Amino acid sequence: MEYEEFEKNTLHEIKSSQIIAISNVCFYLIISATKLIVGHFVNSTALKADGYNGATDTLSYLIIFLGLMFAKRPVDQFHKFGYAKAETLATLMTSVLISETGMWVIYKGICALVNRNDSRPDFLAAFVGIGIGLLTFIVFLINRHIATRINSKPLLASSHDQRLDAITSVTTGIVIVISSLGFAWLDKLNAIIIGVFMMRTAYKIFDSSAFRLIDGFDKGKLNTFKLEISKFKKIKKIQQIQGREYENDIYLSVVVQVNHKMTVEETTKLRDNIQEDLQKKYGIFKLDMQFSTK
Repeated sequence: MEYEEFEKNTLHEIKSSQIIAISNVCFYLIISATKLIVGHFVNSTALKADGYNGATDTLSYLIIFLGLMFAKRPVDQFHKFGYAKAETLATLMTSVLISETGMWVIYKGICALVNRNDSRPDFLAAFVGIGIGLLTFIVFLINRHIATRINSKPLLASSHDQRLDAITSVTTGIVIVISSLGFAWLDKLNAIIIGVFMMRTAYKIFDSSAFRLIDGFDKGKLNTFKLEISKFKKIKKIQQIQGREYENDIYLSVVVQVNHKMTVEETTKLRDNIQEDLQKKYGIFKLDMQFSTK
């Protein structure tokens, strides 16, 4: 596959990701506003915490959308690999945002629990929580399917958070029902648990995006590529192999040992054959191969 085809496919994936991201901004804006308004009027600390969680997701998808817009910028003399890292940076920023909101939700939940606020939430809050939870789960399935098809890591990371949002909303609705029957403290405790889950999600997203941002690469993938290159008989030994990921694009840098009698034409043909093989099987974007006779 030629570079122009790769670039065209990448731009198509980014545009598709943008459409999904902005759709999710609208979706989360509506459901978070609904949770916050209903939670305020029916005195449900847990539903309000869930609403803040949704508001955070609204900002998260907005940040991802802006990151995807920046990632569309073409390669220039200062960015030879393009701007694809902007997607990873956007994902990293969302993890920080989720973490901060999670700490605030935990704080508010603890305050409500310590102050012994015995106000019981209304059943309306339960219906809102469960209904929105089921709707969010449907949206999660759609987003996961599309994100997997276009291989968008930021959207995949956000979809995992969306699954947790769906479970949290349904659980919140069930807890509110129990709280309404005389266990008001459960509503406050559930708010704290929501905050803890938000912190956990933030850590997982941060860990994954930070690993990619500092050019971390899966050792298992490198071993797979190494075995594939070793299948070519003219390769005596692979002296060094390094990988770098720019979202959906993988760049490989390899130093191999070959027979000293090989001509420049033969090594060029060998490199082209290996690159074509890796592109077809693993979607390698670019292969930088150097030859050694030692």
